[in-house]
Amino acid sequence: MSHFYLQGFHDVDIVKSLQEIAEKNTVFHKADFLIDKQILKKVAESTSLDDKSYIWISKEKGTHCFNERNSFIADTPEYNKFMFYKNQDVLAYSVEIKEMQDNVIKGNIYEIDYLSQCLFRQENCSLLESVTVTFENGNKQVFSSEEYFQNVEQLQQKYGQIKEVHYESKQELQTKRVLETLQQQKETTQRGNIKQYIQRLENKNVNIEKETVSPSLQNIKKPSIKKQLQQNEKKATQKTNQKNNIKKEEVR
Repeated sequence: MSHFYLQGFHDVDIVKSLQEIAEKNTVFHKADFLIDKQILKKVAESTSLDDKSYIWISKEKGTHCFNERNSFIADTPEYNKFMFYKNQDVLAYSVEIKEMQDNVIKGNIYEIDYLSQCLFRQENCSLLESVTVTFENGNKQVFSSEEYFQNVEQLQQKYGQIKEVHYESKQELQTKRVLETLQQQKETTQRGNIKQYIQRLENKNVNIEKETVSPSLQNIKKPSIKKQLQQNEKKATQKTNQKNNIKKEEVR
């Protein structure tokens, strides 16, 4: 079996670490991370064990944060998000929330071998059985996947705002075994230093800035203000001399 993690970073500031990665790897739609922060805060405050492991993806155009368990159930939004980027250059991580210390979310981050995990999901994903929805008023309803995904707006009009969604797997035992296998691999994954890792990351923002400037202009330095004034003064003197020469010729 392939090893699905490249390295692990233990007992780190989750939000700070992911934000620093995004600042170097994500060029556009940086505001996505504001949503990620809200999700992670909610996860840290949750008592559900399913809510303690999340996938976080950083790509050139935005970031994604979603439940890891759900990403192993086919046809869920989480599964589709994970598989969608398999032909793109992305950084993917498994994030384990451990605790909240003085409003700082602490836990572990594991760098994912993304392509091998895409293949692993294709071969080991479970099928979606049903969707259990808890609404803001406390009402809980169970829907088929088709009924839920095709009628989300109508369901909210009928029952109220959605508070929580839980996807039921047809092969729940298989889903649990897959997650246990991944957890065992995490425990044997080589530990890394998060600060050194982020320092070594390529800063794509710098590369984009270079690409937007013509190569022939990249090495041209703009003259200082003093130099510009001197050049303007010289041009004005030249124009005055030219006018005087023209007048002299006319007099002759």
